[in-house]
Amino acid sequence: MIDAKRKALIFLSLAFILAIVTAGLILNEIKQAQTAMGETVEVASASKDIGSNREISEDQIEWIEMPKSSVVPSFIQRKNDLDKKIALVNIKKGDILSKNMLRGDVDIPADHRVVMLNPTENVLIDEEVTPGDIVDVIVSTEEKEGLRTQRLLKNVSVVQAATMPTKDNPDAKQIKVSLTVQDAEQLIHYQNKAKQIRVLLVNTIAEEPSEPAKETTAPEKAPAKQPAQEKPKAPAPTPAPKPEQPSSKPAN
Repeated sequence: MIDAKRKALIFLSLAFILAIVTAGLILNEIKQAQTAMGETVEVASASKDIGSNREISEDQIEWIEMPKSSVVPSFIQRKNDLDKKIALVNIKKGDILSKNMLRGDVDIPADHRVVMLNPTENVLIDEEVTPGDIVDVIVSTEEKEGLRTQRLLKNVSVVQAATMPTKDNPDAKQIKVSLTVQDAEQLIHYQNKAKQIRVLLVNTIAEEPSEPAKETTAPEKAPAKQPAQEKPKAPAPTPAPKPEQPSSKPAN
């Protein structure tokens, strides 16, 4: 009987200790959840309507507090993230700003427009393209005489590049290029007409090795002048003295 009571007392003690530990863990989790719900973070919000392709200024931004658990990583949380930024879309008053709504302030001429190239079945980007790169646009169209391929645009500036996953390619890229109004019209036309559009990255350092050609031509000019220096090797022959010939004849 004594052993049975002792065992029951030990089990009851262990159960009480485990109950206290479990209650402590649950209270700690509840406290952490309440702390996370109460902690806030400042994010950028539009204080007025901002038009597309307009530069972001300080008077257009107000900072509001949001629960940290509700903040998305793409939200703007630092003032430095707004330096020299331009809106890609129309932003209404009260909208929270995110990084995919803005782009860097690239020098775009006033007569240029930004055209978007989405990754589709007929738009292919052959290499990794980043903002500031230069690209050529090649189009292939079905004509009466057959398939025709030509370079539509040359040395086009890329102003934005972002990942836009598709069903076939999770790493597909969406790019935006800066074009004149006339070139923008052509590109939009071929986006609807062309069988395929290829975007090729331009290698801007392809023409560097031009100086070695000058070094090879310099030594070739020197041997060409050597024949002129060989003239002293051919001295004029000295003829025998002719006045001595009459004295050799006998006098009559």
